[in-house]
Amino acid sequence: MTRAYDRVKRDSKFSTLANVVLLHGRSGEKSQAHLEGMIKKRIDKEFTEPTPHEREIIDGIKEHNLHFISRKIKQQNDGEYFVQVGENVRGKDLHVFHKFKDVNLDLVELLVMGDTLKRAGINSATLYVPYLPYQRQDKKDEGRVPISAKLLFELIRAACGPKLARLVTFDLHARQAQGNFEGPVDELSAVPEFAAYYRDLFKQEFSAENPKVRVYSPDAGGVPRARYLAKLLGVAYGDFDKRRVGHGEAETKFPSLEVENLKIIMIDDIIDSAGSLVGEYEKEKIGPVQYLQSRGAEVYICATHPVFSKKNGISAEERLRKANVPVIVTDSIPEKYAGYYQEQKDWLRVLSLDYTLAKAFYCNQVGESISAFLDSREEKLKAKKLDFIINTDASGFVDVAEG
Repeated sequence: MTRAYDRVKRDSKFSTLANVVLLHGRSGEKSQAHLEGMIKKRIDKEFTEPTPHEREIIDGIKEHNLHFISRKIKQQNDGEYFVQVGENVRGKDLHVFHKFKDVNLDLVELLVMGDTLKRAGINSATLYVPYLPYQRQDKKDEGRVPISAKLLFELIRAACGPKLARLVTFDLHARQAQGNFEGPVDELSAVPEFAAYYRDLFKQEFSAENPKVRVYSPDAGGVPRARYLAKLLGVAYGDFDKRRVGHGEAETKFPSLEVENLKIIMIDDIIDSAGSLVGEYEKEKIGPVQYLQSRGAEVYICATHPVFSKKNGISAEERLRKANVPVIVTDSIPEKYAGYYQEQKDWLRVLSLDYTLAKAFYCNQVGESISAFLDSREEKLKAKKLDFIINTDASGFVDVAEG
């Protein structure tokens, strides 16, 4: 009875996967081949020891469903967006992967694409947006200002309509922002990937009984992230007292810390101008990184979303390079231009989120819980032997996958 039931469930998964259509926005075109490969590897990993008949089904699904379909995305002469899907998607389950390179233009593209799918008669749409812009304005902290975090969710819901089944993202600025979306939200985290990366980088330290590694957040708001990373690494954590003194302006008070000869990992969700981390040397203001370095610590930085903007005419890249600190971020935001990663590889590593996105896709389509995957991954990270594969290419692009 159990074997027959398992067979029915397995066949049901094949059936749902045979109804999949993959679609990608324009800003993520360069990474879609890598993501497509990860999704296909995920299917092979999920269906172990297939029969010859099942092998044919799996190969057919990979060939006909697990590739990004053709679509036309262009701007008219007046700047308006035009989107046309190149294949029949009526009654299909669309999985849309979209990245924000220009937060305003790519938002309009996403809204037009959502309306396109809504009018094409799809069965459902699941939207994967690793970085959601406009999330830092999530409350009215001054008079006559917007709550743009809620507005963004409302615009996406209005464009896609009731066919939007689920939204998947990474490391929202505030977890409660999920409540702004009228539907299920999977907020995934890059912290386990960072933990795997640092466990591999600091092999020698973590082989000792008491590793000389600590985790710090640049402000109190980031303490949950620092606590999470510290838990996965099995080390202590702390934070700095950062206070906003104006729009885009902050001051940090530095406590007396004994951190000599420690490796300190500074973690944040977003690096914008990098001033909160490494200060503003043009104003002779130091940040937490320089303070820790002055106390004899070896400092590292990780953050999920590399916005990397300019402030006072100085780019985040220039600040971070001047601070002489290794940085790892994710590919939640596409590289700024071809060869960008290669140019910054002396201080920057970029970690791919595609392994986790592929698992999220599988769980969402076949109806499995992604929480079980996340819990299992955490247990593997906390184990004495690290069962993860870390691959870094010549440009500093990093893949993290379970062994």
